[in-house]
Amino acid sequence: MSQKENVSQMISRELLNMIETGQFRPGSKLPTEKELTAHFSVSRAPIREALSMLRAAGVINSRQGGGSYVEETTSSTFIHRILVERDDVENIKYLFEMRKILEPEAAYLAALRRTPKCLDQMKNILKRMEEESIEKGTTAIHSDIEFHSSIIKATQNPIMIQTLESLSTLYEKALNITLRPNEQLTRKRKAVYDEHQSILLAIEAEEPELAKLQCQIHLRNAEKKLSLFLQDYTV
Repeated sequence: MSQKENVSQMISRELLNMIETGQFRPGSKLPTEKELTAHFSVSRAPIREALSMLRAAGVINSRQGGGSYVEETTSSTFIHRILVERDDVENIKYLFEMRKILEPEAAYLAALRRTPKCLDQMKNILKRMEEESIEKGTTAIHSDIEFHSSIIKATQNPIMIQTLESLSTLYEKALNITLRPNEQLTRKRKAVYDEHQSILLAIEAEEPELAKLQCQIHLRNAEKKLSLFLQDYTV
């Protein structure tokens, strides 16, 4: 991990603690980037990365006209302590390293090899995800897992398929961390759905490079949430 990443994670945890303790209340505006750089005695780069992590986790949002605001729905029940066993923390981090290698390439191959049956399966899963996440307001964890699994299956690569199946339990734990904060935020659930839809549309259009890119974007956003919650919420 780079020095910049260490500093940005420290800042994000400190800001999260300030929100939890009521120093920044729901709906309130955070200090400007200039004010935060002065407070933490750092450059703007780690400040921006820290704010990006909080934004990805659904803790803050950006509004028209500038500035970052604490989400209106943020409360002691929303900013919750996520208890993760120490061994799981390390395993989830290693899992994400593998996901960043495996899944973009799988999306690339799926765009080249997907069959009409594979495509129909992806569309059905995504439709169910939309109903569960957007309409019913749940995290749609199992639909999320099934969607990524359907992409792996569309590669027609038995080694990739077996690899994902062997990691299903850990995969679910990681998704539970990244998706749980979205449960009270319709906008964030819609953003996650849109990311999955962008991957599907690229696969459907048989655009392998675009499918790979959309998957990388999705994983980068999920990684920001993990970076925030796994650093401080462990037992």
